[in-house]
This record gives sequence, structure tokens and C-alpha cells, in this order.
Amino acid sequence: MTEQHIIGFDVGRDGAPAIVVVVQRDGSHTVRTDGVCKILAAEFLRGIADRLIAEHGPGLCTPEPEPRRPAEDEPADPYAGRLDRERGVWRDPRGDSWDLTLTWLDQTGSTWRWHGTAGLGGEPILRCEDGEAQPLNVLRALYGPIIPVSGGAA
Repeated sequence: MTEQHIIGFDVGRDGAPAIVVVVQRDGSHTVRTDGVCKILAAEFLRGIADRLIAEHGPGLCTPEPEPRRPAEDEPADPYAGRLDRERGVWRDPRGDSWDLTLTWLDQTGSTWRWHGTAGLGGEPILRCEDGEAQPLNVLRALYGPIIPVSGGAA
């Protein structure tokens, strides 16, 4: 089971009264009440529980399936990619990682670099030395395959 918390909320800061609830994936939980009457906390949490039960309906939820990598011949969700700006890495919707700190060479001999911008879906936009800018997937579709440039030469 994961150590990461799935649900948590914190009410209050700097010594103010607080109720903290942490729920794990398996349903186990911890509750901390700092400066709050336990009966009031229980009534508050019971009200939340009643509302959630009314909104949910009968039966337990089934866990969502793990995302799978789309086959090469099927389309991928264009919004499934993730950009790690700190590391300069784009994980595309198929699960492939792209090092955005590198210069990339396309099939026409032009080089492309990422300058920190991203499109509406979060995909990095690379800029060619002639000023043209394209999202990475469009660059690959129009001018690919692309290869990283090492030491000034491909």
C-alpha cells in the first residue's frame, strides 16, 4: 500500500483550532483535533459523512484501472502528458520522456530548442533557429523523427 495520503484537509494555522483527517487508499484513516471539542469535531465529520453518502449512492467504488500505454496505432489522450519544468523533461501521452534541455535536430537539418513555454494542454513548445515555434507533437509529426544534438553535431 502506498504511503502517500489520498485525502487530507487542515483547518486553521498558527495555533488556531484544527481538524486534520488523513485517509489512505485502503480506507484506513487518522483524525487529529487540535483545540477543537471532540464532540463538535464528531458532529462536523458526521455531517460531511452523511452528505457524501447521500451523494454517492449504494455500493462501494471500484478502483480506477491503472492507465495503460496506448498502442502505436491508436490515438493517445493529448492531455495525458506531464511537464516537469524543474528538470526540463516532458513525459508525452504515450509515456516516452523527452529531455527539453537538449537541442533537437529535425529531418530538414533545422535545430529546435525549448525556451520554457507550453501550450494550452501543457505540452512544451519548441522554437526553431528561424523563429518558427511548434508544440513538440506537431514538430515530430511535421519534421520528425527528431534526434538530440550532442556537442554541436548530431
